[in-house]
Amino acid sequence: MSLKALRALQAIDRHGSFAAAGEQLGLTQAAISQQVHQLEDQLGLRLFDKVGRSQVLNHDGRIVLERSEAILSAYSRLGEGLGDPTQFRGELMIGAVFSVQTGPLGPVLARLRDLYPQLKIKVFRGMSDELMRRVENSELDAVLITEPRQPFSDTFSWHTLDSEPFYVVAHRSLRAESDEQLLREQPFMRLDPKAFAGTMIDNELRRRGIIPNEIMELDSLQAATMMVEQQLGITVMPFGSTMYPYYSERFRVIPFGSPVIHRNLGVYQRREHSRRTLVRVLIEEYERYLAEPEQNPES
Repeated sequence: MSLKALRALQAIDRHGSFAAAGEQLGLTQAAISQQVHQLEDQLGLRLFDKVGRSQVLNHDGRIVLERSEAILSAYSRLGEGLGDPTQFRGELMIGAVFSVQTGPLGPVLARLRDLYPQLKIKVFRGMSDELMRRVENSELDAVLITEPRQPFSDTFSWHTLDSEPFYVVAHRSLRAESDEQLLREQPFMRLDPKAFAGTMIDNELRRRGIIPNEIMELDSLQAATMMVEQQLGITVMPFGSTMYPYYSERFRVIPFGSPVIHRNLGVYQRREHSRRTLVRVLIEEYERYLAEPEQNPES
């Protein structure tokens, strides 16, 4: 019985279709169908019923799905507790928002690689709400995201790592006395309001009665900075002390908000999962990195 087929079965259930499961796993719809058919042949039963144009898990399929989760969880823990107890091995699947990936995450993962050379880490990028869903769907072990806006169930946990101030980011040639002056005078490129950061920015603008000249909406902080470099306008974005030297050197940055608003960044994960010990090591290394004096030039 193929573990790939069990993973395909889980992906179909989580994403709603063979095509969506294939996209998530990097496979074609035909490849997903073939894996399911092979699993059905091995078990000697059908796992899906056709309802309209959709394939839906039947009663037997639901039982196999439940058992597959136990099998895959046990497989992921196969190497735990074996060999040198000071070493971590296996695979850690994490997600991170853009500011984390371009900031502390690289040096932190470099430390983990040096400490635990047998550990394999996969990193995925996305917006906070998207990454949260991937944890809740058991696709990722943990994610480094903006603190959730809505309460979440006791099944999951949150650990704050850092707080990032928001800044108006403008081309270096621009001069202004305040964030409000820039926002009222310059073309504005806003972040997607569906993103946690975008919502915080919009709320602060409304609270202060500032209506900027909006020319563009972007769903990427990286794209926003590229547009600023081309002098298309200004943007508002959050970044922490580790990235402040980079942005202040290349752009004109002015704290945003009255008082300056911040967002918390941290780790969101299930309270109980097979990689929780590894996530704890990641958190410890992240906090150790942030605590080093050279990482806090503004303090």
